[in-house]
Amino acid sequence: MVDFMLKVFSAVLGMNMRDHHDIPFALPLLFFIFLGFIITISVLKFIGNEEQENME
Repeated sequence: MVDFMLKVFSAVLGMNMRDHHDIPFALPLLFFIFLGFIITISVLKFIGNEEQENME
């Protein structure tokens, strides 16, 4: 999964994400923030759907 994410980010940004000399220091932190945001939104959406189903 990590290799897939690195491959996607490498293709999008045009950088070799596996080479730590090719990227700025803060860029991986930004990716983790973005990934955490996506996971959080997904989890909250599923929790909201379960609560709506339980109420009906």
